[in-house]
Amino acid sequence: MESAALTVTPLAGGADELRALARSRPLLLVFAHRDCPTSALALRHLRAAGSAEPELVIVAEEPPQEAARLMLRAGLRAPVLAQEAPFAASSELGVEAVPTAVLLDPGGAERERLVGWDRAGYERLLGVPLPADGPDRKPGCGSRAVEPPQAGGLDEPEDMFERGFTDGLPVVPPTPERVDAMLAGRDPDRSLGRVPPSHGEATLSRVAACAVLAGCRPEYFPAVLAAVEAVLEPSFNAHGIGVTTQPAGVVAIVNGPARERLGLNSGMGALGPGSRPNLTIGRALRLVLTLTGGARPGGLDRSTLASPLRVGLCLAEAEERSPWEPLHVERGMAAEQSAVTVLAADAPLSVSDHRSRSPEELADVLAQAAGATWSPYWWPMDDETLIVLCPEHVDTFAAGGWSKQRVRHAIFDAACRPAASLRRGEATEHVYAAADDEPVHKWTDPGRILLMVAGGEAGRYSAVFGPCDGMGTSAITREITWTT
Repeated sequence: MESAALTVTPLAGGADELRALARSRPLLLVFAHRDCPTSALALRHLRAAGSAEPELVIVAEEPPQEAARLMLRAGLRAPVLAQEAPFAASSELGVEAVPTAVLLDPGGAERERLVGWDRAGYERLLGVPLPADGPDRKPGCGSRAVEPPQAGGLDEPEDMFERGFTDGLPVVPPTPERVDAMLAGRDPDRSLGRVPPSHGEATLSRVAACAVLAGCRPEYFPAVLAAVEAVLEPSFNAHGIGVTTQPAGVVAIVNGPARERLGLNSGMGALGPGSRPNLTIGRALRLVLTLTGGARPGGLDRSTLASPLRVGLCLAEAEERSPWEPLHVERGMAAEQSAVTVLAADAPLSVSDHRSRSPEELADVLAQAAGATWSPYWWPMDDETLIVLCPEHVDTFAAGGWSKQRVRHAIFDAACRPAASLRRGEATEHVYAAADDEPVHKWTDPGRILLMVAGGEAGRYSAVFGPCDGMGTSAITREITWTT
């Protein structure tokens, strides 16, 4: 059914003016204001009312221009009456909260009222079905006739905290307009699958809402989608990552043309602050796992200490500074493709080495640092370790003519100790069963070592992201696609 045209009329006569409007037909008056999230919820759902009987009229506790904005944000086309302070109509009808729906018979007598959002109640009064998304019932907010408006309007960050739509940091409210802009024409109901551990459904609209919350720009959304698709691969084991007592989080690595297109930082400070796409893409991915997947700290997320990775981390590889094939090419993608690789890992360990001048020395330094990650005596590990090499360190390997494969094997060979030296604290059954002089490597094979290049030109600081053990998680690479 067609909705009525949007008209905004100042309300001057209080409740008597409203009763006069109902002389020839029943009216459903809905009182609302812009600072109430439940009002916005109700108005969005009432778009489906169309030209139902009784006629729907919105009574906004706002000046006319704000009443019009309220309706436009909700996408609702219906007659609007704008009342300003002292909100006589609300006071005379005893409206103490918004939204309040008052059903007036022809002649102006009140037949029934609803306070707050009540889907079934509105469907009964209007005689039409309303959208089933969102809550069936939700309490409202104080009427302006009872609670004067806040000087700055609704405190949106605080409202998001109260709703639980946060990772502990302030977020951007995911208004319908912002979510639509993030979707850019994509089907909001398309599902990427269920997100462990609580198995909420990752529809594109929910993922877009998380991207808005995180502060993403719409152009970042393809990278967020690819990262979400990757973590939902069964072999990534998002369930294990979500509920473990380990500190592990997710590292997202972007390769290919998307690096420049999105403005991702692969240089100085690539693992730190300062770059909006780096910070918000990683945060959006984590919010999907937390809000849709239910991996909330102290709830299903049982991480003993956690780490900053559980807020989110995304970086780009400095492909132009690398003498080797980039990570996504090594993992089966074409160089001209854009891709994101997700990896479960511990927080990074900084490795300072300003003295090594040969590839052999540097490989040994990196091996000893990597050997201490997870647990210094838990060898061997059938898990992946990410090593981010800074430009000065990778230049040392390049000057020696070393390939990426040779670097990987050299680190693997250097991270080797006799079994007897590993029988302390947390040690593996393999170590206890081995002969004292049997050599044991940190990893089960060299392929468990992932190498990439990033960082500033000055300073010989690389980083090791320790492995995440015991859950069989594997790094996953997915193409970033730009079409809707």
